[in-house]
Amino acid sequence: MTKTTATGTAILTLSFNLIFTVLASAQGAPVGTATNAIGELVIVRTDGVQQRLQGKGNVPLYEGDVLKTDGSSQAMIEFVDGVTVALNENTNFKLLSRWEKDMPVVRILRLKQGEVWAKTNGGPKRFEVETPVATAAVKETEFNLKVQDDGQSILTVIEGVVSFGTPFGTCPIRTDTISYGVRGKKCTKPAATDAKTAKSWTDALRTTGK
Repeated sequence: MTKTTATGTAILTLSFNLIFTVLASAQGAPVGTATNAIGELVIVRTDGVQQRLQGKGNVPLYEGDVLKTDGSSQAMIEFVDGVTVALNENTNFKLLSRWEKDMPVVRILRLKQGEVWAKTNGGPKRFEVETPVATAAVKETEFNLKVQDDGQSILTVIEGVVSFGTPFGTCPIRTDTISYGVRGKKCTKPAATDAKTAKSWTDALRTTGK
């Protein structure tokens, strides 16, 4: 092997190891924490191991975790990026992230069923909630999103603007308005609503979390 070839091979090997180390580190770092549960929050890790939270706690959450509440449970989690999320009863979602070059990480909730309330803290964030029929993308806002049994998704914006999209189009939904995402159709035009009532189900959860 020539000196030039050997040097190139060494650089390639070093670069590969560096990339692998960065990826391994990113995959192993917590993306958030489960801080409170009324009833029981079940966390299913990517290897199938389950961890449970009852009451106040500090359970780390990782990429790929699935979080579940049953018919008598609610829970609260905090992302490391400054996004707070509450889970209502019978809620099930997966934690995901998306990396883009020279951009902050996008935190994603893949909401299979149930209802979540979310609020960004400390400035604009890159955060999305995916449902079976629609996606809600935010930067700085507070909103409530509910998925019904047929997949219909109901978005209520409490403060700020949410980009609410289906495969047929995207609608900007603003403070004190509601929109519906239905399979096979564009989201409905925003309609006025008393948005603060949409988060009333979080009252007990936030009180016990203090």
